[in-house]
Order: sequence, then structure tokens, then C-alpha cells
Amino acid sequence: MVHILYNPKSNCAVDISTPLKKAQEHFKNQEVKTQNLLEIEDMKAYFDTLENDDEVVLLGGDGTINVFCNKLIGYEIKNKIYMFKAGSGNDFIRDVTNCDFENTDLVQINEYIENLPVVTVNSKEYLFVNNVGFGIDGRVCTAAEEEKAKGKQSINYTTLAIKLLLTQYKPNGATVTVDGKKHSYKRVWMAPVMNGRYYGGGMMPCPKQDRKGNVLSLCVVHSTTALQTLLIFPSIFKGEHIKYTKKVEVLKGKEIKVEFDSARDVQIDGETIRGVMEIYARKYKSLSQRDEKFAKATV
Repeated sequence: MVHILYNPKSNCAVDISTPLKKAQEHFKNQEVKTQNLLEIEDMKAYFDTLENDDEVVLLGGDGTINVFCNKLIGYEIKNKIYMFKAGSGNDFIRDVTNCDFENTDLVQINEYIENLPVVTVNSKEYLFVNNVGFGIDGRVCTAAEEEKAKGKQSINYTTLAIKLLLTQYKPNGATVTVDGKKHSYKRVWMAPVMNGRYYGGGMMPCPKQDRKGNVLSLCVVHSTTALQTLLIFPSIFKGEHIKYTKKVEVLKGKEIKVEFDSARDVQIDGETIRGVMEIYARKYKSLSQRDEKFAKATV
């Protein structure tokens, strides 16, 4: 049996019925059961009811995978898990298909979600799939939430980022610690920690990041005026911003801590947390090591 778990909040909560029908059509020759992912309170108990040859299809975007994986921490998944594209950015599928996401609707994701990295925010632990955005990218996501609350459905995140960059958002200093080595920066605009290459609908802050590797990457855009940052911004979509070596630095490590001088908003695969002073992300060598340390941290 195929179990389609859909996220009604995907794609800015625009009508999910069209991609749902498309997914159902894809599996028309198989027995299909459809369920709202957000209504499953105990995901581990849900999986215990499945047969080993049952297949699970997540219908949504990057935030959907994030919610799903955080509900299954410490659980050994025996079923095949697929992602059916229905998000607003679809950066996960963009990454694992090497940008052939326009021609790809369905991807098996077991190998990509087995050993996800962990981030600590306000003393709470989260798994993340693509990235943790700290700085203007976090503020863009909270601003988008405010727009949605006003009833706006179609939101252009790039346009919103440019607007904030030129009007409201003010950079500040940051201290970054990567595998024990400290770095200090002035006027930091963004400092995303990346597990994959993409976020924000195609932005590529760390073009050489490998989600199947053993390290994370951090991109720090710093020491620029708003206008200079605006000029650099378009190049991030092609990964060409890294040529501005005096203004952009990419660091790699297993443990990355970012501390800002004042509170900033954070987004974890698009899910937001407001008023954060620091984040601490790490990637473990193995799933067993991660879950052991994760369990101790959350007791």
C-alpha cells in the first residue's frame, strides 16, 4: 500500500488539492491511502502500524520533510520514503536531483534523511534538512508570516529580502566558532548554516556543500553597506558570490556556533523562531552517535 501524507501548509498554504490529485494519479495502479501529516500526533506509533513493504509519500516541500523527520527522531525507518514535490521552494529536490527538479516530481529520500544534522536554538534541539538561516534570511521568513497573516497568499521571498535589505533590516556583529576556532565579523547580514546546497528557492550560499558528507558549511556575508550587499545578492543564486572574498567567507566544520550581538530571527527549513541570540549546529559521524547525544541533550 502507498500512504500519501500531505501537508496542507505547503506552498504558502495554497490549495493542496491539485498536487494531491497529481500524486494520486501517479499511484493509480496501487492501493493508496491519504492522510493529513499534521494530524498524526505520534508518528512512531503510526509507522508501527505499517507493513514493511508499505511505501510512504510525503506531499509538500522542505518544511514538510523537516516536520516529518523531527517526529521520527530515534526511530529506525524500514519503509521506503518518497518526496512528491509540492512546496514553494523545493530546494531539497533541487539539490538531490542536481537542479533537474522541474522534470522531477517524485524522489526516494531514505538515504538523505538517515543522519540529519542537529541545531540548538534557545536550548531546544531540532533536526534540519537543508539549512538554518540566521540573519536577514530568518527575518524574511518571519516577515512572510506577517504577510500571510494579513491574507496575502502570493509572496515573492526575493522581493521581500530586497525590501528589507534597503529599508528595515540592520546588520550587527557576530562571533562564529567552527570546530573550536573563533572568527569575528562586523556588519553581518546573513550567516546560514548549510546541510545542502540550496535554500530560499534556489539561493546557493555554499555551492560545494555535500549533504551526504560529514561536515556543514557556513556562509557569512559581512562588512558591507546595504547597497554593496544588494549588488552581491543576485550572485548567490549562481554561487558566484564567493568571489567577493573580502565580503563573503565560507567555512566548513562538524560543529558551528553563530552568536550575534543582538537578537535575530531564525528559520529552520522555513520554520521560524524569533528573537534568537545564538545557534549551535553539528553533524555527527553516525546516526547512533547523533541519537545518543541528541537524547542526552533533550532529557
